[in-house]
Amino acid sequence: MKKYSLVIVSLIVALTFGLLAAYAQQATVEKQIKVEEKVEGLQDIKNPESGFKVELWTDRENATYKVGDEIVFYFKTNKDCRLTLLNVGTSGKTHIIFPNKYQKDDLVKAGKVYRVPAKDARWVFKAEGPAGIDLVKAIATLEKVALVDKEDAKPAGAVQEVKKPQSELAKDIAISLKPVNEKRWAEAEKIINVTE
Repeated sequence: MKKYSLVIVSLIVALTFGLLAAYAQQATVEKQIKVEEKVEGLQDIKNPESGFKVELWTDRENATYKVGDEIVFYFKTNKDCRLTLLNVGTSGKTHIIFPNKYQKDDLVKAGKVYRVPAKDARWVFKAEGPAGIDLVKAIATLEKVALVDKEDAKPAGAVQEVKKPQSELAKDIAISLKPVNEKRWAEAEKIINVTE
């Protein structure tokens, strides 16, 4: 009788753990689907619960540039981290502008102001047409996270052009950030007005 009771208890425990595992797996899949449904572009990647801060600005206070004007970006963080700077141009193309050919390391130091392009770099970043709105997005993580798959980017001068549409890229980035604790990643964005 005791052996029979022990077998029943063991079965109940096994079923309970099996159901919990299945529920956890389903919740993970549902969470991933929700992420993909909510994220339509890089502007949708937000983290109000971040444990640190990224500041992002340009060389012009109003961030308004004519087509052909040079743009200089600046950023700083209050923690050592890994940072990727992305630009979605008015053409719809997305570029990784940091790290780049001349600033190869994505590791940035807390409190240090970074300039993109760097002063000694042999390239400039220009506002390209058509007139409209550029979005520049900084995403920083306290540990190394592959935000953009190397196969999804190709060289474009000093920077990398992302091959896939911004909406797909944004979903991929959101999924890459899901396992990262909210306190361990941060983001900032800057809107650039491009005029004729």
